[in-house]
Amino acid sequence: MKETSALIDKACRNLNIDSLNGMQKQMLETAMRPNDIILLSPTGSGKTLAFLLPVLSRISPKIAGVQALVIVPSRELALQIDNVLRQIAAGIKIVCCYGGHSVREESKSLAVAPALIVGTPGRIADHIRRGRIVLETLDTLVLDEFDKCLALGFQDEMQEIIAPLKNVKKKILTSATDSESLPAFTALK
Repeated sequence: MKETSALIDKACRNLNIDSLNGMQKQMLETAMRPNDIILLSPTGSGKTLAFLLPVLSRISPKIAGVQALVIVPSRELALQIDNVLRQIAAGIKIVCCYGGHSVREESKSLAVAPALIVGTPGRIADHIRRGRIVLETLDTLVLDEFDKCLALGFQDEMQEIIAPLKNVKKKILTSATDSESLPAFTALK
C-alpha cells in the first residue's frame, strides 16, 4: 500500500492534479479485491488514470516479461495513454503499438520484453502472430473503451489475443457506455 501511495503522489504531481477524484479512489479500492472490474464512466472523467494506477501497482520489477497489456481502439488513445504512462511510470519499460507507426521500430522495442504494452488490437495481434509479443507472464489485461473496439470491428483480433490467456489474474474493462452483454471471449469473472 505504501508503494501505491507513492505512485499516487507521483502521478498527481507529474500530471499537475491536486488529488484523485472519487471515481479514481473507488477504482483503487475495488482493484485491491481479487475480482475483474468493469469501469463505466463518461468520457473525460479520468478513467485512464483510474485504471493505470492499479495496473502499475501490480507490476513487479523482479519479473521479466510482459506483465500488463492495455488494448485500445485507436492510435490516438494509445498515444494518449502512453504519454500519461511516461509521465508517471519512470523505471518500467513501456512499448506502444499501433497502425501507422513503424513496425520495425516497434519490433526493436519488443526485442527485450517490456513490462507494459499499450496498443490497438490489430497491431498487437500481428506482433503476437509473429512471435514478437509473448504473454506467458501477463498478470493484468485492460480493455479500454471496449465498446468502441467492438464498434470498430476488432472483435476477432481481441478474441485472438484474449482466448489463449490463461494466467491473467486481473481484467479491467472500461467503457463510456453500458453494454447489454459482453462477448464470451472476455471471460470476465
